[in-house]
Amino acid sequence: MLLQKIITGGILIGSGFLLVSCFKDYEPHFFNGEWMSDSLVTKENDHWREFLYFDNGQAARTTSWGKKYLLNKNLQIKGLEMYDRDKALFQIKVLDSNRIIVKGKDYYGSFYRNNILADDMKKAVFTAEEVEKQRKRLLGDWKTVDFKIVSLSTNQQDTLTVQLPEQRVIAGVPTHTITSLNFGYNKFSLHCNSSIIPFSYRAEQDKIEFGSGDVIDSFKYYFQEERLIIEYCTFRNILNTITFEKVP
Repeated sequence: MLLQKIITGGILIGSGFLLVSCFKDYEPHFFNGEWMSDSLVTKENDHWREFLYFDNGQAARTTSWGKKYLLNKNLQIKGLEMYDRDKALFQIKVLDSNRIIVKGKDYYGSFYRNNILADDMKKAVFTAEEVEKQRKRLLGDWKTVDFKIVSLSTNQQDTLTVQLPEQRVIAGVPTHTITSLNFGYNKFSLHCNSSIIPFSYRAEQDKIEFGSGDVIDSFKYYFQEERLIIEYCTFRNILNTITFEKVP
């Protein structure tokens, strides 16, 4: 959904522009909605895109690629500035009705209004906070304690399909060879008998989305007491499941 938002949202860049000269004052509701960056420079330099959310004088910043997913919440809009309590963090320059520039100390962002698949601010903040909690649990080293490969199809032919090597994989890696898993903030790695395979990723509440070559792939994850379970379904509906325990 996020990838679709990025692609379709870009269409707005060239449409529906309204000249700045038409506005003398910018009331807080002018900014209401979701704004997505198309150019970004930050001091942390750990993420390449941000989302800004405005709701009648309040604002929040999120990303899906940095060490923190929720960057700011409960910001107050006063004129063309964003405040955290009594401290002015950012200045806003309005280019037109669909584009703004946001500047701060060691910060520059160019944003366009995104009306397609947009989230509201409360939902965006809640999601970012929940994903941060989940990712905090993911961080670190996990050792494999069990794996299972089953067919989800009722087709009797798939009892043979489940034995095919290309169906017994997770992210292209043979499931039975995965001995451990490591999660960092932006990358995870699968440790096998003789190699380590790294991937860049972004987390959602129940899914890890990662790059595999030129393809965006994903697997589901959940926690069962202190264990981590990941589930990867191949295109032939073969479910590969691995259970991990946290390494102290």
